[in-house]
Amino acid sequence: MSVSIEISDVIKKYQDNTVIKGLSLSIKPGEFFTLLGPSGCGKTTLLRMIIGFNSIEGGTIAVDGNVINDIPVNKRNMGMVFQNYAIFPHLSVADNVAFGLKQRNIPKDEQKKLVEEILDVVKIGHLKDRMPTQLSGGQQQRVALARAIVIHPQVLLMDEPLSNLDAKLRVEMRNAIKSIQQKVGITTVYVTHDQEEALAVSDRIAVMNDGVIQQVGTPKHIYQRPYNRFVSHFIGLSNFFDAKLTKVNGMPAVDFGGYVEAMTNIDTTILGDEWENAPVMVAVRPEEFAVAKDGEGLEATVLSSVFLGISTHYFMRLADGKDVEVITPSDANAILPDGAKVKLRVLPQRINVFTADGSRTLIADDEDGEPA
Repeated sequence: MSVSIEISDVIKKYQDNTVIKGLSLSIKPGEFFTLLGPSGCGKTTLLRMIIGFNSIEGGTIAVDGNVINDIPVNKRNMGMVFQNYAIFPHLSVADNVAFGLKQRNIPKDEQKKLVEEILDVVKIGHLKDRMPTQLSGGQQQRVALARAIVIHPQVLLMDEPLSNLDAKLRVEMRNAIKSIQQKVGITTVYVTHDQEEALAVSDRIAVMNDGVIQQVGTPKHIYQRPYNRFVSHFIGLSNFFDAKLTKVNGMPAVDFGGYVEAMTNIDTTILGDEWENAPVMVAVRPEEFAVAKDGEGLEATVLSSVFLGISTHYFMRLADGKDVEVITPSDANAILPDGAKVKLRVLPQRINVFTADGSRTLIADDEDGEPA
């Protein structure tokens, strides 16, 4: 049976340095939950607090309603997959996977049955008698995953498990990990700094920076409706503009400096009654531009382009000297040549608008995302 994890106001300090700053999270039973952020943001520290490798200086961590702060690592019933696999070089695949079962004094006949079952789940049953030196990186990672799962832990923790694999194998293994997690239904906490990896495997993502949760939400929501500039910048690619709010027919609109786009989803109450002419920050992802030869829009000149098959990636310069990136679907039309003059319109229902300092969104939204 899957369990929930409740992290409430936890604090982690190293002498005078507070790494985790009163952080709270709720992870649902059976969820594939990812901690995503740049190096040094505290995500691995939090993972190690959950399993018990790191002490907790404040707050509580509860699994299935039971606080585990003072429970030793070997009593927490959790499985961990490390970045460097940490499999034993002197043991066969089967013996590596059986290690945790032996520690729990599981009878040998039951050990064999459980090992064979989990090796079939991770699709390396045919390798059970091989030694680690005879395995590829992906196969070794499957051994580490099998060893963590075979003990039927309440929680599976994974710390940058794919970072040592090449790009093609990373894609293969992330798909395998997600499939295996869904099959066994175990509550999983996954740590990565790779945005694409997080988007591909997660049910929900917590974006972290400097020991603080910036936003929690589904991959789709995190990407499409980032809560602040940091999330918008860290997840994917965004072009940022300084603009101001104005009115069109009594409704909010964004003024880019002559080019005005009406908006229907701006929450002006965040700025108060004097919102008109308030400065804002606008984030436009490359695919959120519409390109035209004339009409309303930002004047731009094509600097260069890269044809990527299903899309074409343009590098353009605006009339004010600002460089932007634009992605359009590849179709029967010719690729715009270098030096071409175009107009860029933004897609108003897709762009994101933040307070002038970028600290929070002004988009009215009631979907599946939540700020920290």
